[in-house]
Amino acid sequence: MKREAGLRHGEQPGILSLFRRKAEHLEFLSHLLPKSRPSLLRRLQPKLRPSSLHRLPALLLIPALLLLGPAGCWDRQELNELGIISATGVDLTDTGRWEVSYQLVIPNAISAQGAYVGGSSSPVNVFTSVGDSFRGAVSRTTQEMSRRVYFSHNQVVVISEEAARRGINNLMEAYMRNGDSRETVTVLVTEGSARTILEQLLPMERISGVGINRLITLEEKYGGNFRQISMFEMMQDLLSPVHITAVPGIGLSGSGAAVDTVDAAKTTHTGAKVRLQKVAIFKNNKLAGWLSTHENRGLLWVTNRVKGSTVSFPCQGERQKLNSIRLKKQKTRVTPVRKGSGWLMKIESKATGVLMEYNCPGSMRKPQDLLPVEASIEAELKRDMEDGILAAQRLKADAAGFGNLLHLKHKEEWKQIESDWNERGFPKVEIEISVHVKLAKTGRSIESYNEAFEKSRKKE
Repeated sequence: MKREAGLRHGEQPGILSLFRRKAEHLEFLSHLLPKSRPSLLRRLQPKLRPSSLHRLPALLLIPALLLLGPAGCWDRQELNELGIISATGVDLTDTGRWEVSYQLVIPNAISAQGAYVGGSSSPVNVFTSVGDSFRGAVSRTTQEMSRRVYFSHNQVVVISEEAARRGINNLMEAYMRNGDSRETVTVLVTEGSARTILEQLLPMERISGVGINRLITLEEKYGGNFRQISMFEMMQDLLSPVHITAVPGIGLSGSGAAVDTVDAAKTTHTGAKVRLQKVAIFKNNKLAGWLSTHENRGLLWVTNRVKGSTVSFPCQGERQKLNSIRLKKQKTRVTPVRKGSGWLMKIESKATGVLMEYNCPGSMRKPQDLLPVEASIEAELKRDMEDGILAAQRLKADAAGFGNLLHLKHKEEWKQIESDWNERGFPKVEIEISVHVKLAKTGRSIESYNEAFEKSRKKE
């Protein structure tokens, strides 16, 4: 009876009533929108007319009929048919062919809780394929691998020095063109064999490829000596006007045996450890040379790429760096100025930090007592930047990005010097550096422990 009464009063049954209520809600919403957006109002207005409501059931039937067609997972990828790659290494054979190594994750070895130490099998397996091209080497994995290699979870790409000096054009082309190779992967360079790095096991990580990626991530965030660079960022740098990029180096440190077996990782210490060391400078897609950690840190300050850093500095008049400061905020501004036939780069850097360790005489009760401390820190940062720029000039590689600034601010003049900028222009650039450091906090003590200890002895 209620249904018949509703129909007599003009109510629409089922889905028709739902669309009428939706139209009323949209009409109410249109009053809340600004009058200056008529196009938005038109899109919100229901386009169903009363005459088309009778055809609505037939229209809704069309999508249902289409679902009866080609249903199913036609492009499915079963997990037990894939070989998940966590890291990739690029080497060269003696004949000049590409030798690509893969760190394959073993699901059964990492399925249990806890670390791999104490387990009977390795969590990863490393194998290699060889080809005349990068993707050609990848296609040969089916000759010794029972699963199709899957690169979507690849964390790092390690390139050997020999392969880097030959040129990485093929590697860039493969990552730029293929969708299964993600350009967000982290890039590293090693002086030795890339496969050797992939074979190492990290004590705190099940999958060493993931551990190496975390290593460079934490270093960039807290250490400030290296910059984590992805394949995409590397492409951007090499396609910039100066065609220069800096890639962190990685290698084995220590005198002990390599940790490439599960039994070797069961001890309380490891003789050889995977460690970030040096920085590889690429010029025109080829390795041009190496910078030290100290030199690279200075360039990171110049290019505004320091997220956080702990800097050691000496007391005034001394050489030994017994003090440290944690720098949290940093901003560097570079202004190119024409000077004769060359260029002068005025570099102004400002930083704020917290004192972490202080072993100099004197107290810090008054604001003027902080001035000598800040001056020592400023001198240390200035020295880092000067050394970094001079090292890049020796390599004739504008890792400081001065040419990019000239391209943006002095386009007409840049066109005249662009062709030989790295070889002639950049090595002759003069620099003028000013650093301003402010101590935001000095910690819980206004004087060093040594100073307090000497005062307590005098009272006895």
